[in-house]
Amino acid sequence: MKKYALVLLSVFVFFLSCKEKDTDTYKKNNSENMLANNDKIKSVLIKQVEAGNDEVYGGFQDYDKSDLDALIIVAESILKSNGYKNPDNNKFNDIVKKVFVRIIDNHSTNEYLKIEINENKCDKSLIYYPYTADAQYLYVVKGKFVTNFYPLPTVIDYLKLFPDVAKFEKEDILIEDKIENIQTRASQWKDDLKYLSETRENNIQTLVNRNKYLFNDSKASLVWLKFHDEYFLESLVKVFGYVGDKDLLKWVLDRNLNEEEFTKLLFTKTCDNKYIFNKEIFEVMTQADVKSQENYLLFLRGRTDFPKLDDLSFRDAAKINALYCYYATKFTASIERGDVYTFFPKLNDPKFEEEFKKNNYYNLPDFKGLYDDTKSGGIGLPE
Repeated sequence: MKKYALVLLSVFVFFLSCKEKDTDTYKKNNSENMLANNDKIKSVLIKQVEAGNDEVYGGFQDYDKSDLDALIIVAESILKSNGYKNPDNNKFNDIVKKVFVRIIDNHSTNEYLKIEINENKCDKSLIYYPYTADAQYLYVVKGKFVTNFYPLPTVIDYLKLFPDVAKFEKEDILIEDKIENIQTRASQWKDDLKYLSETRENNIQTLVNRNKYLFNDSKASLVWLKFHDEYFLESLVKVFGYVGDKDLLKWVLDRNLNEEEFTKLLFTKTCDNKYIFNKEIFEVMTQADVKSQENYLLFLRGRTDFPKLDDLSFRDAAKINALYCYYATKFTASIERGDVYTFFPKLNDPKFEEEFKKNNYYNLPDFKGLYDDTKSGGIGLPE
């Protein structure tokens, strides 16, 4: 009887699996058919195919908002066919604010925000330039999703959906190199279709998994990103100061246990040149497994200098260093064999104590007691 029930269960699971595959195939085919009949996409695609893909010889110089508009149609179709759910407008805006520290103005006529995931994060100018090695901009499509500005051939199989477009890249693109006084052939999309196919698949997976992680809270997408999109994930923490996901935060922390990168985790510089201290780093340390805690402790013991931050007044520097010492001391005190006398002795000077009093010990109830107990232990002031 049990064997019969097991066979029935296996058949049922197999049937469901086949049904899911059929549904996915139907969604994909339906999505492709809709795109293939879109004249706007086709006209933009022809322009991009004619221009080629040569970054050196200006293959992308004529891209504008119409190119991004066409991409958004494609990206929205891809996301829908891969199970992405649009959050409501308020939730979407809250997530963009929390993760990228950008406020969406619902009354603005601009459909997009441009975000740079590097040291230029404060540049809010809206320009339309496709994804290249030197322009890896992220665009926020208000109320919907985020995406890189991909050229269409890097997200759709253009020769399959629009086979007649092949005639627009039949002829070589010849460039006059006036410096070398020679004629050069610019690269085109048709030149390496195998590599283009691989790029396309990666771009699609990146689009889907970034959005499902950010806006659908998909743990599976976070796993994919950890293996395939490390720079993006690290930038969320190190550039924008996103500390709302403890799983992500521990993953980034474990990859950045060195002097320079650890500082980027501890402090986030805002666009008005202030520093935010990310105490969540120490919360992750405290909640970690024993082996991880030992690694963190070993690393903190080896930090002989305070984090190096630019253009700080004494007041701001005192606060930053005090918070670092406070949370580091709390962490080491919570671990067996933790050396609580490693940190506050560096601030054992009357000028610091006066500053702490003046600021009511930063409204931390146990700060004064911890400071008094540990400021004279272990090591002295640095020279």
